Amino acid sequence: MIRSSALKKEKQLRLARNTSKSRKIINIARKNTRELQNYFISNKSQSTSNEQFTYKTRTFTDPSCQKLTDFLKQKGTDYNNNTQDYYQIIHNSFLLQLMKQKVCASCKLIWNGDMSVAKREGLYCSLVFTCCCSHEIKINISKQCLNTSKRDINVRSVIGANFAGIGHQGLVKLCAILNVPLPIEEDHFSDTLDYLLPTFQSYKLRSMKNAVEEACKKSNGRKITVSADGTWQKRGFSSLHGVVQVLSNGPTAKVHI
Repeated sequence: MIRSSALKKEKQLRLARNTSKSRKIINIARKNTRELQNYFISNKSQSTSNEQFTYKTRTFTDPSCQKLTDFLKQKGTDYNNNTQDYYQIIHNSFLLQLMKQKVCASCKLIWNGDMSVAKREGLYCSLVFTCCCSHEIKINISKQCLNTSKRDINVRSVIGANFAGIGHQGLVKLCAILNVPLPIEEDHFSDTLDYLLPTFQSYKLRSMKNAVEEACKKSNGRKITVSADGTWQKRGFSSLHGVVQVLSNGPTAKVHI
């Protein structure tokens, strides 16, 4: 009985500690959320200049980013290393709240109007902010790849879905969960993959060639021993996606996937 009572007290104490810890986590999350809201939507008494929007430097160096970078450069897209060059997910109500803190360029009064979508192509859309004085402000949420009608955000979504192995249907589910517009139609999704394929193949061959040359250089010769293994995305040898790993046996082991 004494042992049972001690275990019960210990369990209650552990539960109380976990509850206290959970409350602290929730309070911290709420505080961080409020701080983020203050960053994106300032009070009317505060300055609403671009100084309110500050971002940390983001470095993207993974292979997927490199492939897309090569594609954008080949297609003549204005690509640079600007730290502001990435997307934010923001609710429409926040956009309207931000606009209502601005002065209309036409009527010189505090902007008061509505937002509408003039054009939509998958995740891309063209927004129109119309003031009560009928003055319109138009903005595109994604740039267009030069020499093509494809939009950057749609190209990135296709690449992401393909590399993640979720395909078009998985991308549709993800967009539904995030409460964002549906991606491009399945036929356009496939057309975009076919359009990107030459760039991927070029990067793949160049990457493998560089890996071979590096391994040979480390081994001081071209006769090197390697071990390899591979796998498929799905069982039953019915998958269209697979991966092979090759490990060179030299002074400095080199793994290529």
